Amino acid sequence: MIGTAKAVKAIKAAKRPIGRPRRFARFEEFEASLPAQTGKRAAYCDCIGIYKGAKTTSVFVKITLPKGGIFRKRSIPPGDAVEIKLGKRSSWDWPELTLERDRLQGLADKGLPLEADEVPHFADYAADWLERRKPTMRSFGVTRGNVKSALNPSFGKKALNAISVSDVNRWIGQQSKNLKPASVQRQLNTFNAIMNDAVQAGLIDRNPSDRADKIRGIEPRLRFVTDDEWTHILATAEKIEAEQREAKKRVPQQTTGWLNLFLIWALNSGMRRSEIMSLTWSSVRKIDQETTVVEVLNTKTSRPRHVTCTDEMKAVLVQLEQLDRAEGDQRLFPISMTTLKRTLSKLWKETGLDIRLHDLRRTHATILVGNNVDVRAVASRLGHSNTAMLAQRYAVDRGDMAAARAFNAKRRSDEESAKKGNGSGEEPKEEGVRGSLGRPSLRS
Repeated sequence: MIGTAKAVKAIKAAKRPIGRPRRFARFEEFEASLPAQTGKRAAYCDCIGIYKGAKTTSVFVKITLPKGGIFRKRSIPPGDAVEIKLGKRSSWDWPELTLERDRLQGLADKGLPLEADEVPHFADYAADWLERRKPTMRSFGVTRGNVKSALNPSFGKKALNAISVSDVNRWIGQQSKNLKPASVQRQLNTFNAIMNDAVQAGLIDRNPSDRADKIRGIEPRLRFVTDDEWTHILATAEKIEAEQREAKKRVPQQTTGWLNLFLIWALNSGMRRSEIMSLTWSSVRKIDQETTVVEVLNTKTSRPRHVTCTDEMKAVLVQLEQLDRAEGDQRLFPISMTTLKRTLSKLWKETGLDIRLHDLRRTHATILVGNNVDVRAVASRLGHSNTAMLAQRYAVDRGDMAAARAFNAKRRSDEESAKKGNGSGEEPKEEGVRGSLGRPSLRS
């Protein structure tokens, strides 16, 4: 058996391609040459050290301080070197070790302190940030999930000022393997919020994400709901509500009759999901016989606003008063977020349409802009801090529609002129529709 193993090893060695050696081959060979235990001190290769003990293997870096400095409360003369333990060997690969070595040596070359322990680690600072933001954060559960499952595994053990642009780029690459670009971007937004908070607190000079690679493949959603689709959505919602009423016989505590009302409210108000879910009866203000407004407090921009009710919204309010609800429940829609998400997912699936709830908000804005409502008024109703988003998403579409109408009018004018010039009143016989469109007339 021993002879066979040697023969297999020889064959593998013979088949190894001859060419450029692997980038980290010398480190791998160095590690492979080490004994089972390295003695009292780490063995080094190009300022990266490995210490093999009886139970664990640790990695070190050796950093030369050309300008001297203070390390672990000890004065280091210029030109001397210090050993820094990075942790377990299993927690670091060779690319990470070389990057960390180069980062620390770069600090030493500039005379900057090497120790990052004075700055909190990402996991600790993120936990404190979550606690501070919890009272005002709209989607606390989602954000906390991003921190724990997506960010802490990569950045949690690093000090805030030890996180580099390369670290962020590497994380983006890893996340992009299994997630859609938009999902990675949402996680990165959480990272940016935490790091920007650290910048404001004076703990770090700059967010490393500012210079990181941009996430590609994110396309803005420009989905609008047509009249036929809206009719189909309401009909499907009515079918689901009928099923819910039948299920209520078995589960009496289940709230029914809210789905159609929720959809109508969303389309007529242009509110976000969280804004609708946070509305209470105390938010409703009846100004006079004709005007009713709703005060929206839980907004994305943290700026409260008032939304005037349409006739359909007023009708919805009347029907909401008749819903069964627990005693003391003052919410307009007495359902949980989980129930809403589950029911809407079922609704979109059964319609067979590529629709999301936010598309109703976009459709609301499109209707207003298309009817020449001032863009500033639309932005105020939607809760946008400025008109930039409307200009990007809605006003451009209106301008494109106007451009198409102008082009059609010009084509009709050219055709009328051609008929008059022919004298017979008949259509000019050219290359047909394809040839006609292929030669646009630019005469004024």
